[in-house]
Amino acid sequence: MTEKVIYNCHNHIFTHENIPNGYFPMFLVPALRIAPLRWLLKAVMKLVIPWSKNDRVHRYAAFLKAAYRNSQEGNLKQLMGYYPVGSKFIILPMDMHYMGAGKIKKEIDEQHRELADLSKDKKYSDVIIPFAHIDPRRPGSLERLDSLVNNDHFRGVKIYPPLGYRPDNDILMKDIYPYMLSKNIPLMVHCSPGFVKAKWLTKQEAYALTDPDNYIKVMDTFPDLRICLAHFGGISEWRRHINEPRTSEKHTWLKKVINFIKCGIYPNLYTDISYTIFNFYENVPLLKILLEDEVILDHVLFGSDFYMVESERYSEKRFSIDLRFALGESMFWKIANENPKKYLGEI
Repeated sequence: MTEKVIYNCHNHIFTHENIPNGYFPMFLVPALRIAPLRWLLKAVMKLVIPWSKNDRVHRYAAFLKAAYRNSQEGNLKQLMGYYPVGSKFIILPMDMHYMGAGKIKKEIDEQHRELADLSKDKKYSDVIIPFAHIDPRRPGSLERLDSLVNNDHFRGVKIYPPLGYRPDNDILMKDIYPYMLSKNIPLMVHCSPGFVKAKWLTKQEAYALTDPDNYIKVMDTFPDLRICLAHFGGISEWRRHINEPRTSEKHTWLKKVINFIKCGIYPNLYTDISYTIFNFYENVPLLKILLEDEVILDHVLFGSDFYMVESERYSEKRFSIDLRFALGESMFWKIANENPKKYLGEI
């Protein structure tokens, strides 16, 4: 009998070289390439973090820890070390060229190339499942995707609407999604109010671009396209769902995703629990209850959102072990093995 392997369906290994210089205030991205400045900031954050409940502070600390490793390979090795030998990882690049945050040292084509090289390396070829980040505003999007799929064996597409476009953008609808169907590859989309956003968008405008309702047109037009609405709505929407009365007029994004799954109209829709479930003690009880519904259970993927969640206070390794214990073997392997293989088109 073949031993089951864990599929972690949501991970990032890009580095500071793939991030705009203005991503953080005061041009910290390029400044922190100077090692002494980076060490000083790390020391300050170690003093601040134990006393801070600010999620952004913890995210910045995780970013600082991982983004300034020497390479994508360095981040990959760190990720692999948290999981059993044989585990597999969907890797999601980020194309932040159009977010209006300044110059990027290594643009998306180079980021993709490094990821392709890693996926062809014998040490990682059975580990990495590379996805392409497609921004429909970038010229030659379809040609880029075709090359990555046919020449480099990329196995899916990532889009990130709060960077400034709708998921029913004309290029996506006319070119990218039909091509994906022809190649039988899935789509991963950012679908959480917590996000990187284009600098020229207000928070409300970025929120509107990210809303799960935006995918109704996509799902209705391409019913056979396998789509994952990542983050299952997001931490803030889970908190709102738990704390607000059921009679609240405005559906939470968690409720919207649940309704999409349970309505029976969208059998190829998935969601993942990345980042959201790192708010472990608050959200795992609700997750366990939701997954008792077999319809929901069939459409949820395990993912962590490495390295956005990397921190000393709750390690990725501990997270995956605690989640496996909390859900139990049957439920865990459903979301960490069987469902990912269906999402990827392996079964």
